[in-house]
Amino acid sequence: MKSIAFVDTEVEPKSRKILDIGSVKNNGNSFHSNSIADFIKFLNGTEFICGHNILNHDLLYIDKALSDAEIHSDKIIDTLFLSPLLFPTKPYHSLLKDDKLQTEDANNPLNDSIKAKDLFFDEVSVFNQTEEKLKQIFYLLLNKTKEFHSFFSFVGYKSSETDIKKIIKEKFQSLICEHADLPEIISEYPIELSYCLAIINCNNRYSITPSWVLKNYPKVERIMFLLRNNPCLPGCVYCNQALDIYKGLKNYFGFDKYRSYAGEPLQENAVQAAVNNKSILAVFPTGGGKSITFQVPALMSGENVKGLTVVISPLQSLMKDQVDNLERIGITDAVTINGLLDPIERAKSIQRIQDGFASILYPELSDSHPAGHLSR
Repeated sequence: MKSIAFVDTEVEPKSRKILDIGSVKNNGNSFHSNSIADFIKFLNGTEFICGHNILNHDLLYIDKALSDAEIHSDKIIDTLFLSPLLFPTKPYHSLLKDDKLQTEDANNPLNDSIKAKDLFFDEVSVFNQTEEKLKQIFYLLLNKTKEFHSFFSFVGYKSSETDIKKIIKEKFQSLICEHADLPEIISEYPIELSYCLAIINCNNRYSITPSWVLKNYPKVERIMFLLRNNPCLPGCVYCNQALDIYKGLKNYFGFDKYRSYAGEPLQENAVQAAVNNKSILAVFPTGGGKSITFQVPALMSGENVKGLTVVISPLQSLMKDQVDNLERIGITDAVTINGLLDPIERAKSIQRIQDGFASILYPELSDSHPAGHLSR
């Protein structure tokens, strides 16, 4: 096996002074000290360096030490970027909480480096068990990026395939829009596309992209929208199935058709406009079925792109009624946050949103505003 050392540091932020370094090699040898000279000696003969968030954190402080130890910059592996790719299913890998490793002992770099070692070899194991087409997709999209190149080098994976668009269409047939502009997305946003495809491939309704990914790669949301929430005019297998408002109505509420008023298909028009991502103003009489017009698109969006729809209502009782009515028919994707909730209930609602278990949010505001739609 190739030689690899796992590293973590504790640093004083203002002075940028290294307070502590922890490292463990794949042969079991370990290091725990703040001596840079001893750290360089420890790394002697090591080919790869690995850490959790090492590219954006530890490397800022130990890059010269790695250079003195003759470790090349293209041999640095970061488990942070690999985790959403290889562990996309909720619940997330037990070691992770956003971009932090969870350890029992706070501020212990040696323990953190051991955790990084365990996580890395879990990632290697999952990658080796991944279906070949998905391996090829990840390799062709990511091999030339600094975040992933070293990983493919360590595991020794290569692909002779070159037509990445063809492989994606074969692998994700009926799971993404056939007419999405894949060549441009592949060229401009390979990492974002990879994270989107990993989430889609896991086929878990409540898996969402970690917040740190959305912060560092904000185009992920846009790519997911283009792949899964932008109905194509010609129609395709995916759009005709996942973005069909009649199938959505039937799936979620059991109705075969929308209501009409004075011969006008008001509900149908409003839902179709929402699914088509148009800005709309819909006025309905009291009891006229307004809820369906935002609930169907919201639930479809929650399933297709992990979207969260925010519904603004002036009445707390109305919010509760809406949530209760959905729960009575088996839909648990709606939550409310208002002054009637005790602190524990409020915390649970917020946690459900953060964990991806909500598609509709009814928040309490002082004034009434139109319903809005956004993604987590």
